Amino acid sequence: MKYRCETKELDIGYGGAPLASGITLGAVPGQILALIGPNGAGKSTLLKTLAGQLAPLGGAVLLDGRSLTDYTGPARARKLALMLPHTRRTELTSCFEFAAAGRIPYTGRLGILSDTDRQAVRDALELVGASPLAGRDFNCISDGQRQRILLARALCQQPEVILLDEPTSFLDIKGKIELLTILKELAHTGQLAVILSLHELELAEKIADTVVCVSPAGVSGVLTPEQAFQPENIRTLYGLTEQQYTALFGTPEPEAEKAPAGKPQFEHYVRSGQKLLRCGYTTGTCAALGAAGAARLLLTGREPETVALRTPKGIVVEVAPIYCRRTDAGAVCAIRKDGGDDVDVTTGLPVIASVVLEPDAPGVRIFGGEGVGRVTKPGLDQPVGEAAINHVPRRMIAEALEREAENAAYTGGFAVTISIEGGAETAKRTFNPHIGVEGGLSILGTSGIVEPMSQQAILDTIQLEMNQAALRAKNAPGPRRLVLAPGNYGLDYLAGALPQFERFPVVKTSNFIGDTLDMAATAKFEEVLLVGHVGKLCKLAAGVMNTHSHTADGRAEVFCAHAALCGARREVCAALMDAATTDACLDILDGAQLRAPVLESILAAIQMHLDRRAGEAFRVGAVLFSNQHGPLGETKTAKELMQEWQN
Repeated sequence: MKYRCETKELDIGYGGAPLASGITLGAVPGQILALIGPNGAGKSTLLKTLAGQLAPLGGAVLLDGRSLTDYTGPARARKLALMLPHTRRTELTSCFEFAAAGRIPYTGRLGILSDTDRQAVRDALELVGASPLAGRDFNCISDGQRQRILLARALCQQPEVILLDEPTSFLDIKGKIELLTILKELAHTGQLAVILSLHELELAEKIADTVVCVSPAGVSGVLTPEQAFQPENIRTLYGLTEQQYTALFGTPEPEAEKAPAGKPQFEHYVRSGQKLLRCGYTTGTCAALGAAGAARLLLTGREPETVALRTPKGIVVEVAPIYCRRTDAGAVCAIRKDGGDDVDVTTGLPVIASVVLEPDAPGVRIFGGEGVGRVTKPGLDQPVGEAAINHVPRRMIAEALEREAENAAYTGGFAVTISIEGGAETAKRTFNPHIGVEGGLSILGTSGIVEPMSQQAILDTIQLEMNQAALRAKNAPGPRRLVLAPGNYGLDYLAGALPQFERFPVVKTSNFIGDTLDMAATAKFEEVLLVGHVGKLCKLAAGVMNTHSHTADGRAEVFCAHAALCGARREVCAALMDAATTDACLDILDGAQLRAPVLESILAAIQMHLDRRAGEAFRVGAVLFSNQHGPLGETKTAKELMQEWQN
């Protein structure tokens, strides 16, 4: 079989230990190869390596039987195109002009279009159904229209292989179907070899001719769709329990466990841009609903078809239990957790309330059963040793039982045990072990409602870590000191390059650097050291304190601006603006002998913005590194702090 693009024992990553090794795959003309797997497993990294944006850590990428490194940049671009999600704003650029950038492999960087080039752009726009958009401002069209223009730009390269990273992101279902239909037509009639990553498994199963599974455990060989989408493979690939798989893909449940037909499903929506996203409800809401259902069965003798409550947010949740039945001691009622459109590992898990009447003991006693964790560290919502059922869910459970008692004229008390089926296993894939909840999941929720794409859960976790860090620092001699790291890269660098500072409390900020600094001020820390990858922290030089790429991705702009301040020539600035990664920016600066002054300028800007955010609450500095280039430098205050902390 002749492959347009293939790999030979390929190792991928960003330096150091490979993210995945020994990858062997091939893309055939006229077929679509789908990459599936969980976030962070390496799909984007693999695509960027196939495209030549990242150098392999081992092995090789072959294009028409020749190593990718044998091709010049323009020659490679005439054979292979990469379509990435577009996040960079373009000023005063029409859709025609944006698509025409795909002709650069033929025109050179000056981009002067011949009649042939212009016709190629028109043909590409027509092929993707975007001809009416040609004169529109690229910034003023919808997400679906923007994806069509991005695809047209890729097709303007007239490639034999096209690589697409999550091309259906931000599209509604109609837009997704339209885009994938175009890709299918391009592959099957145009004899393109298409390699794309997709999160929507139902769509991937329909469009893919072959499939490669990418997971933290490794990368599979090329599979047929029948092999790849076997339930057991999908469960293993995404780490799903049987209940979660059932909730997501509708595997038939036993008749006794089915919710009664025609009963209400919870529907509440929030708007995110142009989309409506369905909310879900928390494990705390599930626990309270289950307790109400079990109590009603005991007090009335009737199995409830539905149970309902008003959440602390004021929204009523009414659902049908999975089951509600008597036991030897009392009754149990199970409610299936529903996270709505939010990405939530607990979605689909049964939250089970076991209720026993205590006629001679008024009040409500609440216990944690199987699958509910125990608190092992101070600083959390509950004391050490208690079940990880937070105070708001405890109040919701008590209030739900009190309402059932009042309705039935019952004056006694209740003992209720909350369990989560599959909770212990699922907890291993959460923050729980890190923050001090062992053996299961937490029963959470301050509002009772899960809002999709909400940042609150992450911020709550950061706050918990900050509380624990404050407790550690409270009894330490000298100033209250804190180390911050955006993620695992920062933690790994801290352990490898700065192990002497691991004795101080460490908090992961994720992308919420500004919010974490605010929390540090509230916790009365006096000295803060931020350690992070240049790809994240360079954004601080522009005053960007939420470093998520969807919020602001100004990495190239930061490097370009500071290079210009340091006297970089126009072509160097243009190359920086065109660079795909900060490591690529550093390579460009090395070639221009400008790395040192540009980094010094960026570090000074980072220090200025950190000082502005901290005010006079504490001293703060930043340490920058790159996985490829190693240590890059420290801000002025960071140098001072590191010297003081070593003494």
